[in-house]
Amino acid sequence: MLPANSFRMDSALALEIEQVSRQKALEEEALRGESAVRQFYAGTTALITGGTGFIGKQLIEKLLRSCDVKRIYILARSKKGLSMEERLQLQFKDPVYDNLRSQQPDFAQKVIPVEGDISELGVGLNDEDRMKLEQEANVIFHVAATTKFEEPLKKATFINVRGTREILELAKCCKNLRSFVHVSTAFFNATKSRINHTIEEKFYESPVPPEVMIQLAETVEECRLNAITADLIRDWPNTYCFTKAIAEDVVRTMGKALPVAIVRPPVVVCTLNEPTPGWVDMSSVIGPSGIILGVGLGVTHVVLIGEIMIAIAPVDYVNNTVLATAWETDKRFKNNEKESKIYNISNSRCTLEKNLLCDVLKNPNTKQYATPKAVWYCYGFETGSDVVFWLLTWLLHYIPAYVADFVFNVTSMKRPEGIKSFVKMYEKIYKMSLLYGYFLRNQWNFVDDNTVAMLNQMSKTDRILFNFDISKIDWPHYMLIWCIGLRKFIVKDGLKDSDYGMKKQRWLKIAHISFYTLFFGVVFSLLYLACRIFMSVI
Repeated sequence: MLPANSFRMDSALALEIEQVSRQKALEEEALRGESAVRQFYAGTTALITGGTGFIGKQLIEKLLRSCDVKRIYILARSKKGLSMEERLQLQFKDPVYDNLRSQQPDFAQKVIPVEGDISELGVGLNDEDRMKLEQEANVIFHVAATTKFEEPLKKATFINVRGTREILELAKCCKNLRSFVHVSTAFFNATKSRINHTIEEKFYESPVPPEVMIQLAETVEECRLNAITADLIRDWPNTYCFTKAIAEDVVRTMGKALPVAIVRPPVVVCTLNEPTPGWVDMSSVIGPSGIILGVGLGVTHVVLIGEIMIAIAPVDYVNNTVLATAWETDKRFKNNEKESKIYNISNSRCTLEKNLLCDVLKNPNTKQYATPKAVWYCYGFETGSDVVFWLLTWLLHYIPAYVADFVFNVTSMKRPEGIKSFVKMYEKIYKMSLLYGYFLRNQWNFVDDNTVAMLNQMSKTDRILFNFDISKIDWPHYMLIWCIGLRKFIVKDGLKDSDYGMKKQRWLKIAHISFYTLFFGVVFSLLYLACRIFMSVI
């Protein structure tokens, strides 16, 4: 007879299965009710820009799985030697589509790629495709954007500002348009002068008139534009936030006669429920996700973060907000409510502890979900000081990195997978930490009255099928989902051998203490020797 614990399930896998079962039971009950949101999408044709990005991937999946849409057009371009069709075929192999594939094996037949480029005039459409979209598109989701904080201003303007203008020009020509949703960012107006201030669900004055900014990007050489970027963006932290603020003014001016709305998500992170808990892709492993991944692998040991309530939202909650917004916008427009509405996604109402990110990383309960692929002992210090961060980076990152690179270079030891140089890796981590440090050390209060009002008017069925009630999220539990999601979809350790991962951490802790004991012993010995020599000379 086998021992009772022979078939004990891995703790990480058990957590995932528990979350899936809970969500499945809710959805099965909800499907027996009436859904106004699903009825709105039944038989519609949607156009999505940015469908190959993190938000776009899950938006496509949710539309196909939960809404009986007729078809979805994806504005895409050839990239890295792959045609738009090949890019989509590759994308549909992503685990985010696994559940959909099991339910609808032929789901890809509803998704039609359209050759285009959001940064080009006319979004790069040929006449035939443009005419087709003008005739068929009922709902447009404008998700495409460059989110790189260091993007040159010219490129950021072409994509985020002019691209928004061009897609709205297309929307004006769509004969059967029912709704247009522009996905902005909660940080569009997160300027230095507004730190600790309230960001309301309204339009704000554009930092530069959109047409002036577009003309500058079209006529001024890139090197000259780069030289004056700091003077242009002034109070804004980067070109991303700056151009997204201008893009909202494009929506304000051009969307007056259209069924238009804006959704402003905060930092978008892994799914909580749909289509599977913890789903995340490589494109989103920056910012908070990168911190958790780095600490969980024993790579990151110091985090530049302040005592704030970090503004984050699961991607499935973001897309449920987007889908519900399109439904409400159509309803409002039919009721002759023509003013564009804005929906902030915010966790300001949550009982979310400050510095929850670091608290969870220190929580001993997370040790039971340790990955066996960790390269070193998992621990982390947090600081809001640039000076302290620099000092700790040298002590905890660079010095061990130089030692590790030296050991691997002079011996035949195999490097950890994906790490060619520890020093170069930590240079990238340091650079990204400084870029994201602005948002992880400062806070803004995002008013979400419109979003909450929309949720409250939805039926019980729709509140389950298209749930975006962030105030009800169990955040400590979600953080654990986040950890196992990074393990499953990024580290790809199969959510197994967590017990071995915990044992490995105990041994790595001993190695960690031994290394720094030896290191400080050598340093103090050298200092003592130097002092003795100095005193003898005197």
